[in-house]
Amino acid sequence: MTIIYAAATAPVNPPGASPVINLKQLWAALELKAREPQLFLAVIDTCEVLEDDGHRVLREVKFSGGVGMAPIIGPKVQEVVTHMAPLTDDAGSGVETFKPIGNASKVLNIVSTGPEGELFLTFTFEWEHDEIQEGSDEAVKKQKQYQDTAPKGVVGMINATRRMVKRGKL
Repeated sequence: MTIIYAAATAPVNPPGASPVINLKQLWAALELKAREPQLFLAVIDTCEVLEDDGHRVLREVKFSGGVGMAPIIGPKVQEVVTHMAPLTDDAGSGVETFKPIGNASKVLNIVSTGPEGELFLTFTFEWEHDEIQEGSDEAVKKQKQYQDTAPKGVVGMINATRRMVKRGKL
């Protein structure tokens, strides 16, 4: 089994960003994305929450027309989303884990703070590819493809969150 990794980090409030997003708002957006990802990701058509205990969500996501589907998993996927929320509204870190059922792939959404208290959002991706030989040219090509799209996912999440904050939705 070959696992292909990608990751990206972005500041949540770069210079000039308005409105400023606080930790509570960012975490609320991440929790909303676990239950309604189509609000944040255009490639997701529908999401049915099958179980939700507040910290763990079992959901079934259907990708729009198969375009942008999760690697190897297909146009529809069931996954478990777990939340490890920041301890307080200004505690500085939290993580969500997205784990497809029946697959070794995993996605983490990590909120962290810098030395001056600035917020960062990191997405990490681990995609299982049984059909790709480890270290092959195909593996390198696929890793580059994933790494090229990873920053777009982080920035897209931040931009969607900022729009929701502007509209008073968070």
